[in-house]
Amino acid sequence: MSEKLKISPEKAKEIQERNKERNLIVQAMKNHASSTVEEISKVTGIEKSMVLRHLIALTAFGKVQIAGDRDSQIVYCLPKED
Repeated sequence: MSEKLKISPEKAKEIQERNKERNLIVQAMKNHASSTVEEISKVTGIEKSMVLRHLIALTAFGKVQIAGDRDSQIVYCLPKED
């Protein structure tokens, strides 16, 4: 039989907060066609370094993609829905 992994309450809270921030980022991007880290940070109130970390993860998971660049900054967007 397989055992269920037990997650500490602290780790569960950390995961919940991370998911909340990622959802905020995705929602902000739905409201603005394409955005830079700085723009997303201003809209969400999340520090730029954390926005970048979340965007890297969201890109790896296929939830966000790089659209190009603007003013020497990478511009991110949501993938087009089929």
